[in-house]
Amino acid sequence: MNRKFLSNVNNKLNNLFSKFNPFKKTNFFLAIFFVVILLSIAISPNKYISVTLNAFLVWATNVLPALFPFMIFTRLLIATGYVEKSSRLFSPITKKLYNTPAISSYIFLMSILSGYPLGAKITADLYKQNKISRSEAHRICCFTSNSGPMFIVGTVGVGMLLCPLAGYIILISHIISALLNGLIYRKYTTYELPRDYIVSDKKNEDILTETMMSAVTSSLVVGGYIVIFCVITEVLSSLGMFVPIVNLFGKLGINSSLSNAIVTGFFEMTKGCLLISHASASLAIKTSICSLLISFGGLGIFFQAISFLNEFKISKKLFFVQKTTHAIIAFLISFCLSLLLL
Repeated sequence: MNRKFLSNVNNKLNNLFSKFNPFKKTNFFLAIFFVVILLSIAISPNKYISVTLNAFLVWATNVLPALFPFMIFTRLLIATGYVEKSSRLFSPITKKLYNTPAISSYIFLMSILSGYPLGAKITADLYKQNKISRSEAHRICCFTSNSGPMFIVGTVGVGMLLCPLAGYIILISHIISALLNGLIYRKYTTYELPRDYIVSDKKNEDILTETMMSAVTSSLVVGGYIVIFCVITEVLSSLGMFVPIVNLFGKLGINSSLSNAIVTGFFEMTKGCLLISHASASLAIKTSICSLLISFGGLGIFFQAISFLNEFKISKKLFFVQKTTHAIIAFLISFCLSLLLL
C-alpha cells in the first residue's frame, strides 16, 4: 500500500515537474534574454536612450521618406488592375526562368527602386488579394527581397566607403545575385492553405483610406524593428557576447575590427556597414563584405520581412536560407568586380 502510494506520488511529482520544467521551454530562455536587456537599459538609461533616439532618427530621416510613398502608390497602382495587365509582357520570362506569374517582375522592380521591405509587403498584399498562390509567393521572395539604390550607392558607397564606384559595384552585384538566387529555388513548391476568395467591391475612397492605414502601420512596424535590433545589438556588444565569434574569426586570419563589424552586421545591417567602413582592410574587401551584409539584410531586415510574409505562413527556415544564398552570391560577384575595378 505504502509502495503504491509513494509510486503514485512520485509519478505525479514527475509529471508536475515535467510540465513546469522551464529548461524545456524556449520561452524561458527568451524571458532571461529580455530580463538581461531590461537590466542593461536600467543600468545605463542614458546610453540606450541615445541608441533608441539615433535609431528613430535613421528611420525618420532615411527609411520613412523613401518607403512611405512607395507603400501607398504601389498598392493603389495594383488596385487599378493595370499592373497585372501590363506585366503580362514579361510572362514568358518570369514563367520560364522563375516559375512565377508575370506580376513578379513588377515586385522585383519596386523592390529594387525602394528597397527593404517593400518587396515582402507587395508580395504579401498580392497573396492576400488572391493574385498569387502560396508556392508562387515563396518563389517570388527569392529574388524580390532587395535593398535600394539610395541606400546602397548613397548611404554606403558615398557616405560610408567614400567611393561611388564601390556603391555601384555593390548595387550591380546585389541585383545580379538576386536574379541568380531566384533560379535556385524556381522549383520550390509547398502545400496551399485554404482561402476564401472574396471579390472586393470597395469604393475608391475606401481603398485610399485602407491603403493609407496599411502604409502607416507598416512604416511603424519597420521603425519598431529598426529600434529593437539597434538596442539588442548594443546590449549584446556591451556584454561581450560577440567576443567568442570575433576570436573565432581571428583564428581564420580576419582582424578584430572587421570581424566585429561582420558580427554586428548580422544583427543590424546599417551599423555593420558603418563599422566595416572604419575597419582596417582594403577597399575591395570592405566593398565585398558590405555587399554580403546588404544582400543578407541582417536579422532586423529578416524579421521586418517576416512580419509581412507571415500573411501566407512563409517557411522562416527557407527564407533564411534564401537570404543566405543571396548574400553569398553577391559577395562572390562583388569580390570579383572589386578586384577588377577598385
